[in-house]
Amino acid sequence: MARSYYCLIAGLPDLGLDESKLSITLSAYKELLADSLHPKDMEKVNVLFFPFDHLNIINKLHKQDKPFDERGFYAETYVEELCNRLTYELADGAKLPTYLRSFFSTIHQQSDEVSLINDEYQLAKGYFELLLNADNKLLKAYAGFEQTLRNSVIALNGRRFDIDVENEFIGDDEVTQAIKKNKARDFGLNAEVPYIEKLVYIYESNSVLDREMKLDLLRWEFLEELTVFEYFSLEKVLAFTIKLLIVERWFKLDVEKGQQLLTLLLQDLKSGYDFPEEFKIGHGKKN
Repeated sequence: MARSYYCLIAGLPDLGLDESKLSITLSAYKELLADSLHPKDMEKVNVLFFPFDHLNIINKLHKQDKPFDERGFYAETYVEELCNRLTYELADGAKLPTYLRSFFSTIHQQSDEVSLINDEYQLAKGYFELLLNADNKLLKAYAGFEQTLRNSVIALNGRRFDIDVENEFIGDDEVTQAIKKNKARDFGLNAEVPYIEKLVYIYESNSVLDREMKLDLLRWEFLEELTVFEYFSLEKVLAFTIKLLIVERWFKLDVEKGQQLLTLLLQDLKSGYDFPEEFKIGHGKKN
């Protein structure tokens, strides 16, 4: 039976601003959730932070010497144990989802030098499989959306730069097959994927920053549709968490855009909302 979180959602922190960052950190937010959510529900939230673990794993495996990303679910010492062939067998693999256990088992049995691109691909592939088989409707729906977005951008890059991207796609469903093979502007998916025209139009922007902002707004709109009748459910918490990650990213890239997104997020906590006109994404038409 689904659990409701009236107090948590009604009392989510007032995300104040200073000149350059959010006043609540993701770590503080996760602590709040850990104190409020049922353990089984918290496990579902934690899955949203696995991509940061992927970054840490790639960093350690390929000796990139980047700062450890504290947003990941797993501690730095544990990631180091997993990435070291000598200590991997001593690490507690029971903490890992199946796709990560399989990933580490495979790379530590390889005699050849590990490939960064292949490792990134295998982590992403396993992660999408995990989400698409999750026991939660929002995680499954959002994973399908993200997979379509990712594959579409790959295919559009292939078209634009005339490069072979055949081995970069994730998934084998009908939508993925259409993206791989259909040469139409919208991959022949206008009926099956209602946001495909928006996605193709967004990709055509020559500004990388503008394109990234509109892709995140497309994510935001999709989450809004998924949770339109969700008020105090886990789905509402999951959607809020994804939005908070989007906002945080924009505070790092562009403070003004981050502030605008934060305003939308706070409005959403109090009531439903429509995007302001400047955030509307045209349906394949240029204004």
